[in-house]
Amino acid sequence: MNENLLEVKDVSKYFGGLKALDQVNFEVKTGEILGLIGPNGAGKTVCFNLISGVYGVSSGEIVFNGHRTDGTTPHQVANLGVGRTFQIVKPFASLSVLENVLVARGIARYQNFLKIWSSWKAESEKQKGLKMLERVGLSDLADRKAGLLPLGNLRRLEIARALTVGTRLLLLDESFSGLRHEEIEQLEGLIRSIRDDGSTVLLIEHNMRVAMGLCDRLVVMDHGRKIAEGPPEAIQQNERVIEAYLGRKGAEQVHAI
Repeated sequence: MNENLLEVKDVSKYFGGLKALDQVNFEVKTGEILGLIGPNGAGKTVCFNLISGVYGVSSGEIVFNGHRTDGTTPHQVANLGVGRTFQIVKPFASLSVLENVLVARGIARYQNFLKIWSSWKAESEKQKGLKMLERVGLSDLADRKAGLLPLGNLRRLEIARALTVGTRLLLLDESFSGLRHEEIEQLEGLIRSIRDDGSTVLLIEHNMRVAMGLCDRLVVMDHGRKIAEGPPEAIQQNERVIEAYLGRKGAEQVHAI
């Protein structure tokens, strides 16, 4: 777990006159769960969009598995083994749970001209899709319309689709948002098992209990800059982190207690 799978090097991103990211640096080590945390507007999702190829960097470099990926397209990044979920879950509501996963399998099919014309619902494809649903605990719901799933299962479906796209690096954008306590515990177990199976995980999370308990290390952002990095126990005591979340008066009250 010592090699860097992903490196974000002095990355900045501008939208006109707005500086969304300002010389951000961090690494994700192979086999770890790294949390990217910070207040709303800190630049976390912008960072995800840069890593996954949705945006191009204004300056700096992004290196995945030893190769620069800034300037590449989302499908090229996905082909390298990077899958991601989104904060707002939007399945193909009229398709079944299994069909949603089969659609995600297009990442492998569309690279081969002959495979494009084969049936996307072939038995071999279905079996691979069902295996993925079993992996995330949704195999018994394979035939249900995705639009009828409750949020907890939708989050699992998002993870299944992301893993279908790529297993080397899994980007999770607030996958615990809106879940009940028991759903959170179950999803934590799933993510740990995904890591144990060989995937590396980078996640954005606002639930501090989840972030502190699940992540090996944390990178904290505020107003587009990295303000802290380290293990959860160190981040909990970091004054800059406390101030970023609570404001100066709130931080002073914490220290006064």
